[in-house]
Amino acid sequence: MSAGIVANVLVCAPVAVAPTQVQQQICPKIGSQFYQPRQTQAYLLDTSQQNNFEAAVAQFDYAYASGIWAMSFSTVVSLYFVSHGIGLVLGIIRRG
Repeated sequence: MSAGIVANVLVCAPVAVAPTQVQQQICPKIGSQFYQPRQTQAYLLDTSQQNNFEAAVAQFDYAYASGIWAMSFSTVVSLYFVSHGIGLVLGIIRRG
């Protein structure tokens, strides 16, 4: 499934000399900097993929992450103690 398409787009690139009148109408100057339209290839995202990209750049939720980390850590420690207890019981059974 494609998230977008490759297309030719116009961008306003800075130039040192004043462009033509038509080019200035397309890309107006900002302050004393002139801009000129240039064609380049760009990857244009599909609007149906907006939620995926917004979720990827959302702020990190430290409270949620700390809850997940605490649950994972307590699960690992609990499994360690359960395994250690089973090992002790098996050791007692083996030694008779």
